[in-house]
Amino acid sequence: MQNRNILNSFKQILGEYCAINQFVELSKRSFLADHSVLLTDTDKFAQFANNNSITLTYCDPLKMVHSISLSYIVNVHLCFETFLKQLYQQIKDYGQNQFQEKKQEESWLKSVSKNINGERFSPDIKPMYALCEYYRLVRNSAVHDLCNVETHSSEYKRLSDYDFKKDTKYSKLTAPNSYEKISFDDFILFARSCVELATYLYENCEFDYIKIVADIPNQQLAKWKKYKPERRKHSICLYMKTYFKVDTNFKSQLPNIIRLILARSSNG
Repeated sequence: MQNRNILNSFKQILGEYCAINQFVELSKRSFLADHSVLLTDTDKFAQFANNNSITLTYCDPLKMVHSISLSYIVNVHLCFETFLKQLYQQIKDYGQNQFQEKKQEESWLKSVSKNINGERFSPDIKPMYALCEYYRLVRNSAVHDLCNVETHSSEYKRLSDYDFKKDTKYSKLTAPNSYEKISFDDFILFARSCVELATYLYENCEFDYIKIVADIPNQQLAKWKKYKPERRKHSICLYMKTYFKVDTNFKSQLPNIIRLILARSSNG
């Protein structure tokens, strides 16, 4: 088991991907500053690549520059969807409420949201949900629709219902943009929205901690049994906080959790 809950793991991995995206963007801007003339001359561009021991399998410099920005969206989506799949599984295994299986036509975000709050969002969360669903579609086009790209212009137009400039975190960004104009600012907007939305979803899911205890390894249960009551309680809380989360629901279930742990460790 990883040594952090899925939200903290997502934030760490996304941060690493973001750093890579930032390095690529820095390299791109440096190249454009020194060699922008090559973008309109494919022969010179290919020769420049050969001079640097790179043999290009495709040569359309302007399209490649745009594709770099699309790759940022792909990377962020990869991290976010991995988190959503993990959260979906945790809700399925340990959720307190009745679980609804994901339908094939649903996105992972829609399915997770449906199981947490029935897709009912506060006014400050709705824009982030719309953004993440839009950038998911951008990602799909960037990865799958190589021959006949669907730009999802109708979904992009729906974003005009929200004023992202009101939020100080987004006010300086020139985003969101249409598919043909996806930029580095879109990557920043998507990454920040993913973190906020992931945090909201994770903090609002309700776990049945009795179900979680049923899956805790016997070796861990045996350790807790040896502890004195106060140390045992503290260790259990720390364990749940590390791998899942601790909320009011956990605190109300804690006496039953301790009794179940002692019973399981005795039977084991």
